[in-house]
Amino acid sequence: MPALAALVILPFAPRLAARLGFLPAMVGGAFIGVAVVLLLPIFQSVEAWIALRFLMGVGLVFPWLLGETWINTVTTDEPRGRVLSLYAAALFGGYGAGPLALGALPEGLAWPVAIGAASLVLVSVPLLIARRLAPPMAGHGQASFAAALRIAPIGMVGALLAGVLEFAYIALLPTFALRSGVEQSGSLHLLTAFLWGGVFLAPAFGWLADRVQRPRLLVGLVLGFAALAAPAAWLVGHPLGLAATLLLGGVALAFYTLGLAILGERARPVDLAPANAAFLVVYQLGTLGGPPIVGAAMDSWPPTGFVAATIAYALLSAILIIALMAVEGRRSRV
Repeated sequence: MPALAALVILPFAPRLAARLGFLPAMVGGAFIGVAVVLLLPIFQSVEAWIALRFLMGVGLVFPWLLGETWINTVTTDEPRGRVLSLYAAALFGGYGAGPLALGALPEGLAWPVAIGAASLVLVSVPLLIARRLAPPMAGHGQASFAAALRIAPIGMVGALLAGVLEFAYIALLPTFALRSGVEQSGSLHLLTAFLWGGVFLAPAFGWLADRVQRPRLLVGLVLGFAALAAPAAWLVGHPLGLAATLLLGGVALAFYTLGLAILGERARPVDLAPANAAFLVVYQLGTLGGPPIVGAAMDSWPPTGFVAATIAYALLSAILIIALMAVEGRRSRV
C-alpha cells in the first residue's frame, strides 16, 4: 500500500510541496506518518490497515522526495556521488535496521509502534534546526510529469534497475535459499548480508561515481551484477556465499545512488523536484513489478529461474543503457 500511495501522489507532490514549502511539506509528511503509526494498534482490521498504510505512504512520500531534491539541489557535481552515497547508506541502513530492531523487541505492537512514532518525531528535529538551509521551492513543480521523465533517461533506467533487482532479492532471496536447502536462519542471514552490503559499499561506489563517467560506471556495475549473481547463488549456504551476497547487495543498491546522481547532473535545479518524483515513480514500478515476475520465473524453473531472471534483466538493461549513451553521443556531436 505505501508503494501504491507513492505512485498515486508523486506526480502531484512537487506542486503541493511548492505551495507548502520544503520544511512544512517534509515535517508535515513525517507527522502524518506518526499519526498513522499511533492508529495502527487501535484499528486492527485488514481493511483499516490497508487504508492506514496507504495514508502513511502519502505522508512519507514528502520527506523522501524532498530530501533527495534538497541534497541534489545543494550538492555540486564534483562530490555528488560521494554525498548521495552517504544518503543511500542511511536509507538502506534504515531498511536493514528495522527488521533487526523488530527481532530484538518483545512480541506485540506496543514497542514497534512506540519506536516507529518516536523515530519519525526525532528525524524531524534536524529538519527544523536546518530550516534556514532549505532551498527555495519557488518555480519547482512547473515541469510536466511526462517532461520530467525525459530529463535523464539513463537515470530512469537506473531507478528501474534498482527497484526490480533490490526488491526481487529482498522479497525472494530467503525463499530461493530455502528451496536450495539452506535453513531458515541462514536464509535470513543472506538477506541481511545483501542489505548491509549496500550500506558498507556505498561510499566506495560513491567515490567511483565522482571519478568515472557515471553512465559508463552504471553499465559496468550492471555487468558486474550479472557476473556475480550466478556464483553467489551457486555458493548459497557456504560461508563464501555470504561474502558474495554482501558484494552483490553492494552492487545492486548502488544502482539507486548512480541513477540519482545522473539525474542530479542532468536536471536544472528548478526541474529537480518533478524529475525526482518521476525517478521515484519508476523506482516504485520496479519494486511492484520485479518480485512477481522473478517469482514466476523461480516457480517455472525452481529454484534456478530466480537467478536466470535477474541476470537476464540486468543484461537487457545494460544493452538499453549503452543504446541511450549512443543516442546522447550522436546528439552532442550534432
